[in-house]
Amino acid sequence: MRRAALLLMPIAACDFYPEGAKDSAATTTEADCSPEVVIPTGLIKGEPPPVTPHAEVYGAAPAPFHVHMSWPSRDTSRNAAFVWRTDVDTTASLIEWGPAATFPEGATRTEGASFLFGGAALGEGPYRVHEARLCGLLSPDTDYSYRVGGEGGWSSTYTFHTPPAPGTPWSFRVAMSGDSRGTYATWSTVLSAMQSHAPDLYLFSGDMVELGANQREWDAWFDASGDVFATTPFMAAHGNHEFLAQHYFAQFAFPNNEEWYSFEVGDTLFLSLNDTVRDQSEADDAQTAFIRDTLAESPLGRRVAMHHQPLYSTCTTHGSNEELRELWAPVLEAGGVSLVLAGHNHIYERSVPIREGQERPPGEGTVYVVSGGAGAPLYPNSEAEWFGAVAQSIEHYIIADFSPNGVELVVRDLSGNIIDSFSLPR
Repeated sequence: MRRAALLLMPIAACDFYPEGAKDSAATTTEADCSPEVVIPTGLIKGEPPPVTPHAEVYGAAPAPFHVHMSWPSRDTSRNAAFVWRTDVDTTASLIEWGPAATFPEGATRTEGASFLFGGAALGEGPYRVHEARLCGLLSPDTDYSYRVGGEGGWSSTYTFHTPPAPGTPWSFRVAMSGDSRGTYATWSTVLSAMQSHAPDLYLFSGDMVELGANQREWDAWFDASGDVFATTPFMAAHGNHEFLAQHYFAQFAFPNNEEWYSFEVGDTLFLSLNDTVRDQSEADDAQTAFIRDTLAESPLGRRVAMHHQPLYSTCTTHGSNEELRELWAPVLEAGGVSLVLAGHNHIYERSVPIREGQERPPGEGTVYVVSGGAGAPLYPNSEAEWFGAVAQSIEHYIIADFSPNGVELVVRDLSGNIIDSFSLPR
């Protein structure tokens, strides 16, 4: 297998990715949830405009759209973040929320903030994004209803469920996919199929759009997503086609520096990593240390990781990222990660259980999965490798059922046919 290098952002080569990169070290403690709305980050020209606090100001089109939610900190049971768009003149940024059983009676209003991104620096826009964070305000294992906006224009009312407190054994369902870029009708079909299984969480392994600095593509992606992520959290890994663009960071609210982070759902620890970096040290040093420290510090025994470029892949288009494998595989495997989800190669494939570069019996190694079939053009060819268990060039999605006894994963094509299934013992 040919060697694949880490993708470094060619800052000097792109006018819309010049100096002014986000300082990845300048973050709050990762487990914390800050109610402060952070100015969008990424590779941008000059100083971004300031964040605008909530104010009762409404433009010509104040109705919120593209409403979606995520988890902004490690504790998913008490914290949540909500992001939406309006016209550029609307600065009303409220979330009205409360227990679903009584909403809207007795609802609480919490102020968020908004900001503009795009504009002259990027040759398009500007666009208005609103964000509100409920930090430490939620109760575990509870149904909540909410709406966002303000008196001049409210969204629909949505309902979501908080997980139990971290460490609590809990049975939950996760939908997994990746690489929707360029074909958003297919992405809509994939998402609709996943939604039919009523997951509690959506994981995405990167490359949502073809060009991360093109807002028209982001609009198409969000339009195709509908209201699905307004009721169920969406957590992603940054892909190379997101290009560290301001658009990506402006429209999502993830923990830590939003490039690499962890979060806990019940008794499972999830890590999300970024393998498209500005500087090699961000992969060599910062993220390797983050993986090692997070796995060492967490009391949770079940661990799952996701990123974009696969450590093990039989696909001949990109193959395995062997440099990244040397960096991260030993740390992930030694830290007890049982499943690593990636994309980048537009196929479905699963490895045998691996530890220290060798096949191991089930339950004694890490399984590496590539899920890159959510709309991007498929890659047709794979080759025989000792680590390859299954490989198919097909559009697909994964449904994973987590329980105190283990994880059951089923992979389906867009006709609902099962193309693979496997278990991860506890």
